[in-house]
Amino acid sequence: MFSLSISAINKNGLMEIFETISRFHDQILIRSGDYTVDAHSLIGVFSLDINKPMELLMEKEPDESFLQAMSKFIPATVS
Repeated sequence: MFSLSISAINKNGLMEIFETISRFHDQILIRSGDYTVDAHSLIGVFSLDINKPMELLMEKEPDESFLQAMSKFIPATVS
């Protein structure tokens, strides 16, 4: 299983995540705390708490176009 940490600053950020993911047809889940939702479900995505870490889950490694599209939602790491 592939996982990727993502984040949204506000509800508009959640909408951007939803719109970006909706362009891809793979099965994609988002886990935040105790909740896991279908990333293609607008109601599911908007039910997430943006103050908790979010993790994008996929059954297989995504292609480069998906990673490029999601890159702006990946939190920067501090070295």
